[in-house]
Amino acid sequence: MSEAVEGGAALAWRLLATLEGGSILLATSALLAYTVRKKIAAQHRTGRDIRRVLVTNTTNLLGRELKRRLENRGCIVATIDQIEDSEVVSDLRDPATSQAKVDAIVVVGAEPKADGLDGMARLVTEDVYDNLKLLESLSWCVHRGGRIAWACAGDTAGAFSDAGAAFDTVLWASLKHVAKVCQCEPIWVGRCEAAEQAAERVVAALTRRHPPRTSRFSVRNAAHRVGERLCRWLKIVT
Repeated sequence: MSEAVEGGAALAWRLLATLEGGSILLATSALLAYTVRKKIAAQHRTGRDIRRVLVTNTTNLLGRELKRRLENRGCIVATIDQIEDSEVVSDLRDPATSQAKVDAIVVVGAEPKADGLDGMARLVTEDVYDNLKLLESLSWCVHRGGRIAWACAGDTAGAFSDAGAAFDTVLWASLKHVAKVCQCEPIWVGRCEAAEQAAERVVAALTRRHPPRTSRFSVRNAAHRVGERLCRWLKIVT
């Protein structure tokens, strides 16, 4: 599509070279206005509005806090039980009923429940064999352009703090991969010590709106571009 647009623009400029007098200025202004409008529109595109959010676990402290904060923001929170319902699953997999899909998924990561090697082993087991597989199996129900977040809380400090940091890096890489396949935005705010802090960061990242980029268009740049095109046209006709 982009190649076709670029080719069309090039053809338009070549046709412009065949015009004379005031027609040149009129056509140049129209073409520049069209090009600039397309660029500005592309720069002002924002992410998908977050209305329906699937939270994979709403039974523990972090999950309950996420649900509460999301609902306070006006979001509808869906749970695994609702998704696993046969009728809901049928609706979600039907492209004709895409409104039943969710705008974001929040995976509630495992919480360290023990110290030392046993605690780290349990953390890895729950996240790899449960949460990552759950994320992959549910990734199809999020809208394209939506957001996929990973929320995790609990202190992994101590003798195995480096191992915990390395494991979080693996989780972040896995999250980015799944989000890329689904054409969604990955959200990772890091591991927080308290569930309230993790929920606050994740909800803020989920519901934020991307600020529009500053347009580089100016009258000076437009005049410079018109001058370049006119010089090129004069070389052609002479």
